[in-house]
Amino acid sequence: VQLMVNPFSGALIDRIGYDLPMMVGLCIMFLSTATFACGRSYGLLFFARSLQGVGSAFADTAGLAMIADRFTEENERSKALGIALAFISFGCLVAPPFGGALYQFAGKEMPFLILAFVSLADGFMLLLVMKPFKDQLKDSQRPKPPSVPIWRLFMDPYIAVCAGALMMSNVALAFLEPTISLWMEDNITTDNWKIGMIWL
Repeated sequence: VQLMVNPFSGALIDRIGYDLPMMVGLCIMFLSTATFACGRSYGLLFFARSLQGVGSAFADTAGLAMIADRFTEENERSKALGIALAFISFGCLVAPPFGGALYQFAGKEMPFLILAFVSLADGFMLLLVMKPFKDQLKDSQRPKPPSVPIWRLFMDPYIAVCAGALMMSNVALAFLEPTISLWMEDNITTDNWKIGMIWL
């Protein structure tokens, strides 16, 4: 779902700015994680996961756009993007053991309720730094330079190499996520915190 929504969220952010799409993305992620906490059926969990992809498409893209807009010098922008991506990797590293331990010792609902609270707190912090709505409307009405079509970006060899590297790294994780936990439950252990620790 995120793969399909990302091009549209990027075009929307290019037109109206990053503040409102980021807030929309955080609100959607709050709703999706709260739905995960309450969901019991496969259909509801599938809907929550799809909704999470939509929210992530808006929040992630808007976050990177905010960094690119706030840090205009190349050195500062590279450093800020590096810090942001490092925290993304940190979250991917810490979340599985943290979520596994919470799931085992506090129940299914607790990890998702904590994530929903984090999304809500992030939304409140965004309210402190985002521009007023009137200023956003003025900025969106200003003439902007024509944007480069996405197909032309993929023709750039550097972008193509980066996109391919990102795709392959995520493909490896996508194969592991649904299989390694089931294999460990069948062959090694049924403790959720131990299954989460394997991702470290």
